[in-house]
Amino acid sequence: MEKRKKRERIFIVFHWAGLAFSFVVLLIFAIGFVFVMSRELTQILGIALVVAGVVAMIQTNENLRGLDISSCRSQPVAAGEDVALLVLVRNTAERERIGCEIRRAIEWRKGWPSWRARRNVSLWVPVFRADSSSTHTLFLPTQQRGRYPIPPLWVCSVMPVGLCFAWKSFLVGGEYTVYPAPKGIPLQGLLRHGRGKYVGASQGEEDVSGYRPYEKGDPLSRMDWRVFARTGKLVIRSLEEGGADEVAFSWEDTGFLRDEEVRLEQLSFWVAQCLHENRPFSLRLPAGTFSHKNVVACYEALATFGRMS
Repeated sequence: MEKRKKRERIFIVFHWAGLAFSFVVLLIFAIGFVFVMSRELTQILGIALVVAGVVAMIQTNENLRGLDISSCRSQPVAAGEDVALLVLVRNTAERERIGCEIRRAIEWRKGWPSWRARRNVSLWVPVFRADSSSTHTLFLPTQQRGRYPIPPLWVCSVMPVGLCFAWKSFLVGGEYTVYPAPKGIPLQGLLRHGRGKYVGASQGEEDVSGYRPYEKGDPLSRMDWRVFARTGKLVIRSLEEGGADEVAFSWEDTGFLRDEEVRLEQLSFWVAQCLHENRPFSLRLPAGTFSHKNVVACYEALATFGRMS
């Protein structure tokens, strides 16, 4: 017994080219109505164009059949940067689908002005291979920190003729995290003023195993300025494995800043600095303590600080 095909909801309307095509067809029928002598010719031509339009509509509708968004995931991103949504699309059809687009759904209920003001978020996909899955990256703009639901997504197409616009809507679910933009003073300034602290066996002293020439991108905190003063050469201290102490900082350490958002940006900056320097860290917030062992949880705590998750 053959398996029943899954019923799919595909919406379709005329594209701009389709509206022009419809106008031409109406014009041809109008000419036939006015000029009786050419009525038979115009009727044949008009009917032929109507049939061609219907065929184009069927082909555009068929070009989306079998496409399905299986999942959508992302990594935390700083406020103001684009979050990368990894969209997994499955083509269950036996034929490839061409000229499709993945985009954020248009929210008709918010009205034309709000839709027009929003940035167009879309990704052109030339082909979906038959009976296969593929992952595509859709970039979504962010503005403020927080945890946001992944918006509804469309898979749409005007192919193969371009007269009609068809789309399928998917509520993929899930959320993406936007943490505070990293801004502020480096950790060296914090430790110099006695706020943060090192935690480890060396009690603030690093086990230096040697030196190597400075390379672009090396953290300035590892620069040995005493060697530079003596020789004029830029060198980086090489640490023994496990010799780097854990840096501990907390919400209270940002007490020199008044605004809550600025304090969160400062904590985000220290986290980013520790990650860049490959230094273990622990962050203490009113909601709990987080460390370098779970960076995602740390960023989620900063993103949802003071807000209901």
